[in-house]
Amino acid sequence: MARYPLFIEGDAGTVIDQLSQVPGHRKKYSLIVTSPPYYKHRKYGDDVREMGRESSDSTFVERLIALFAKCRRLLRDDGSLWVVIGDSRRNYGKLLIPHRLTAGLVREGYILREDIIWYKRNYIASGSQINFSQAYEYVLFFSKCSSCFTNMDLIRTKGNEVKEGRNKEQPLNMLQFGPIHPDKKKIASVTKKIANWNATPTAESLPSTSDIASAYGYDPEKFCPTCYRKFKRHVTRNRIGEHKHYPIFAVCNSRGKNPGNVWDIATKAHHGNEHFAIFPEELVERIVKFATQKGDWVLDPFSGRGTTGIICKKLKRRFVGIDLYPHNVSLSKKNVQNAPAYDSD
Repeated sequence: MARYPLFIEGDAGTVIDQLSQVPGHRKKYSLIVTSPPYYKHRKYGDDVREMGRESSDSTFVERLIALFAKCRRLLRDDGSLWVVIGDSRRNYGKLLIPHRLTAGLVREGYILREDIIWYKRNYIASGSQINFSQAYEYVLFFSKCSSCFTNMDLIRTKGNEVKEGRNKEQPLNMLQFGPIHPDKKKIASVTKKIANWNATPTAESLPSTSDIASAYGYDPEKFCPTCYRKFKRHVTRNRIGEHKHYPIFAVCNSRGKNPGNVWDIATKAHHGNEHFAIFPEELVERIVKFATQKGDWVLDPFSGRGTTGIICKKLKRRFVGIDLYPHNVSLSKKNVQNAPAYDSD
């Protein structure tokens, strides 16, 4: 019986075909996450099957589409595919490879859930005199079906507005994490006043923001632990009915707010005999936490140095990695074996 994490040497398309024929692998994986070699960026070895060395960009895109179409057979019905990919240029013009890949996978039945921008804050400056430096890559998130497992609570962000300089961080005694004795009668009263709003309201005809906060059980002078807005200001964050210019109270999720679709994550340098292009662990960890639960199966068809396997070990997910080159498979096994395990869920 195979032991996991499992690293398989071979061409990704061939291995995925083989896995599809093995009982138990079809519809087994909650997550397939990978970063395939980019078109004409690097040469990793001498195998002519290596992705990214095709004679044309069209052939490269077609190979990727065919590969990920095969992957769909391995995904659970609530599973997801995540592809980290950058673009390439020809005669100074971009080839739109991420866009063409996206269109092709949608034709194959995938649902594009999000196209995330991975901003590489330590990007390398371009030597070109006419092109901008490439400071981002795409993280393409596809689901197999309309119903897709996600766990937003594990990747929520707190205090973003403080980090961005919009609000000041408050001491713990000034934060309120949930409602205290909300008053149903007062809620009904303020809701009725807003519902009965007319075109020329007087100040007395509408409830104050402090009234609304108090009715819902929040001290108007205390602060939301997510956005650090004072609750008497917080009521302006959501609206009721057709009166879009007038607020009603709704608090942020106390666990944090949904992260945006621009992820600021530094790249990771390689050392010695490490793989050239290293997946940042922070990037992979965010995806694995969001898309899986403990014990779920994760597949990386281009596992490289084994970063996805390292994260799966840390987060107690079961992992299968594929790589064309035996030295990468050997390196991956060593890296995962030496990685610590912890439970952060």
